[in-house]
Amino acid sequence: GGTYHLLFNGIEIERFAKATPHPTDGPTIFFIGRHEERKGLAVLLDALRLMPADVRVWVGGTGPQTEALRAAHGGDPRIEWLGRLSGEDVAARMRGADVFCAPSLHGESFGVVLLEAMAAGAVVVASRLDGYRNVASDGVDSLLTAPGDSEALAAGLRRALGDSGLRSDLVAAAEQRAQAFSMERLAEIYVERYQDLRR
Repeated sequence: GGTYHLLFNGIEIERFAKATPHPTDGPTIFFIGRHEERKGLAVLLDALRLMPADVRVWVGGTGPQTEALRAAHGGDPRIEWLGRLSGEDVAARMRGADVFCAPSLHGESFGVVLLEAMAAGAVVVASRLDGYRNVASDGVDSLLTAPGDSEALAAGLRRALGDSGLRSDLVAAAEQRAQAFSMERLAEIYVERYQDLRR
């Protein structure tokens, strides 16, 4: 019983929007997450076979699949294995990358990391999961592809990197979307709720 008001997870906009971009020397894709089956890093690395030679991929994080994935793809000079990153480093990489890729296969309840990438000005290319669709809209502020489909993911990544007009439109819409989930907005809503309860 009762009436419930569900509030969103807030993000610190300025921490990402004003981070100093990490330098890069070509079109760059950033992945951050635990290296496990659920996060879909293997799908992203498989998609690289369909990507141009000048693309760079920053892979942040570690996990149970790290060694196997490095053994399978370690010879690809386009991939930079970053290991564990601080929060400051994650923000800098998001600001420096052209695309943030979240190729998860399942189990994502809410796309906080997508919103952080949106705030940082990276184009989001992610799996079409219900959890991610809580915050991302395909073709509006992001590009969403079928989970586990490396060819579809590669096509989405090529669109994001190759179409500057689309990229600009997605980034502009994404920045607005991220603002709607700012910590400041969340604090305002909490104040409004407490004021209502006092009446």
